[in-house]
Amino acid sequence: MTTQNILALDLGTTTGWALRSADSSITSGTESFKPHRFEGGGMRYLRFKHWLTEVKQTSDGLDAVYFEEVRRHLGVDAAHAYGGFMAHLTAWCEHHQIPYQS
Repeated sequence: MTTQNILALDLGTTTGWALRSADSSITSGTESFKPHRFEGGGMRYLRFKHWLTEVKQTSDGLDAVYFEEVRRHLGVDAAHAYGGFMAHLTAWCEHHQIPYQS
């Protein structure tokens, strides 16, 4: 059995992540995509896609991405942010031909 590089995400303004590398080591952390002052609304998503590409490059590729599917949010802003992150994540995975699943 071949061990794969797998990225797991908890999407949000502060995204939680865990990466299991091909050598079976696991690293994890959080990444903040809080909008910066004077930034347009879409910049958080551009920074998110740039971060995903960085993770892919530093881990020698990704074989799969898993993310938590959230059905209920505490507020409208959280729901909008989650939808934006999920849309960008799934489009990014499609572009890079990386399987993904919620």
